[in-house]
Amino acid sequence: MKIEILKETSIYGVPARAGDVVDASDADAHYLIQRGKAVLAVAPVVIEPPSVEAPAKRKPRTKVINHGNLSTDT
Repeated sequence: MKIEILKETSIYGVPARAGDVVDASDADAHYLIQRGKAVLAVAPVVIEPPSVEAPAKRKPRTKVINHGNLSTDT
């Protein structure tokens, strides 16, 4: 069971400092939690940013071209 150490202690003869996350047997974990020396370690919550779709591309404007074959007399 993964636990987060709150107060310095030792687990299996190995010192565990405050803030460490260690894997201990269920019996040892329950004992340390009851004594206030540890809490259950929680997995970090990963928040994914919302997906943003790119805006649709516009059609390019068509340019009016004077071909020169139209009369300019008005």
